[in-house]
Amino acid sequence: MYIADLEYAAPMPWPAEVDPDHVREATDRLIAHVAGRVDADGALREECQSRVLESALALSLMTRTGTDSPARDRLLDFLRANQDTPDKLERVLAALAVARATGRESAGGTELVAKLTEGVLGDAPGFISARRRMMVCAVLSVLGCPLPPEVLDAVADEVPSDPLHSWAAVQQASVTLILAAAAGVDNKVTAAALETLAATDPATTVWEGYALMHLLVLHGLAGFPGNEETVRSGLETLLRHQRADGGFPFVLEMHNWCTSTAGTALVAAGAPTELLRRMAGMLVEHQGGAAPASLSRGATLTDGWSMSEIVAQNDVDDTSCALEFLQAIDPIAYGDSVRRGVEGLLAVQGADGGFPTYVAGASSEPCMTAAAICGLAPHPDTLAARQRALTFLTESQLDDGGFEPGWSRSRLHTIFRARLAACTAGPQDHHVARMAERIERTVLETQNEDGGWGMQPGDPSDDISTAYGLITLCYGTDHRPIGRALSWLLAHQNADGGYSGPPDMVGPRPFPYSFPILTDAPVLLAFGHVRSRIWDTAAVLQGAN
Repeated sequence: MYIADLEYAAPMPWPAEVDPDHVREATDRLIAHVAGRVDADGALREECQSRVLESALALSLMTRTGTDSPARDRLLDFLRANQDTPDKLERVLAALAVARATGRESAGGTELVAKLTEGVLGDAPGFISARRRMMVCAVLSVLGCPLPPEVLDAVADEVPSDPLHSWAAVQQASVTLILAAAAGVDNKVTAAALETLAATDPATTVWEGYALMHLLVLHGLAGFPGNEETVRSGLETLLRHQRADGGFPFVLEMHNWCTSTAGTALVAAGAPTELLRRMAGMLVEHQGGAAPASLSRGATLTDGWSMSEIVAQNDVDDTSCALEFLQAIDPIAYGDSVRRGVEGLLAVQGADGGFPTYVAGASSEPCMTAAAICGLAPHPDTLAARQRALTFLTESQLDDGGFEPGWSRSRLHTIFRARLAACTAGPQDHHVARMAERIERTVLETQNEDGGWGMQPGDPSDDISTAYGLITLCYGTDHRPIGRALSWLLAHQNADGGYSGPPDMVGPRPFPYSFPILTDAPVLLAFGHVRSRIWDTAAVLQGAN
């Protein structure tokens, strides 16, 4: 349950500069803030906030179809308000969409395409770089940017068959059609892509609750004759999910992910058992996903968890987090659910020992591997699988002590999960011990003067990255920086008990999206680790006085 029981490790002394009662009070306030958002059935249903990427694509689709409505006016206002956002990519996307909608010429051309794609690829794992480049080019194409010849020449001439999860398969088909339309290509590849998109039923459904994918599907279809009515109906379907600020979100919901992530934090922080059992019951009820992910090209994670009850595509991250939560509350009562989840994880472990995010045979990822190790840790019969996974993790560590980008903009996200995974190995595994030492060193070296951490070394401190850094140091050897990190978090708690700051989670990588609970949960989890590793020591010291 993300709380490592290190029998061989000495407890951390309480930092002298921090009042334990202040930390307890802050933790209680944050517990109340998070618990108050849990529904009667145990689900934490938060709304994904509007994002420029989807909003720009939606306005472009309205422009393309000649839609003129109050919804379009609200959307235009949202994008105009984001033309001065600090994020360079969002500024460009908003400006391009507004320019096209208002009949102005967009500036930049192929140079803009090249600069933006290179910037995006710098923040994404190498194994997805080709797909991500094509997606960015497709997005810019529908926003009016001319594509460089080498991109147009890269339109595939054979139907791909590599292992892909259902979302990637639909994304690939959509991007293929968008680029093919720009290049004037119509062949067996585009025919197969049209068939894939038809299977998502875009006229009546936002497939998998994935608003971005729905928009890419509609743009893909719009480039080929005979799909006009489907595109118009699909746009009407999307408009039912327009946010109050006029924009559109990345996804419609992430109830399972928000519930399990907040649940693990609430367990660690000592929240009431009745609340936790209610949340666990909701997750058990939604195990297995909404329906078979039939568009996947590879063995899927059956009997695991997806990000929401309306989503069929299960994944290692949701499954690992749900397992940790259920096992921490009652591994006996939820034993059947846990057993099925464990079997699901083991079925997608790669030949290299690592775990992918979605389907067997896809590239293993350090972040998913660390998550799976923690989810499998309570089960002795998974020891061999965990040892192989730990070997993959140690071999994936970069020279600077970190790992390749996962599903977070924060470098510390995979780092803290890898450190917790290392706790499952024991002191006799010297390779894992060296990995842990390098993790601690890089976290100590990148702590800011104010006590916090930023998304990347040198960035201003933020709530989420500071929480990740604090969790990591709770399992280190140097207690002195812990007090500074705690002081930073205590000073940045909001009046309502919650936390704010920039979001770190990304989807698709490296585009960030925002659910407010995904800022509160890491901080609460950090307080939980402090409670486990440090509070008991403080109580002993106080009792001795």
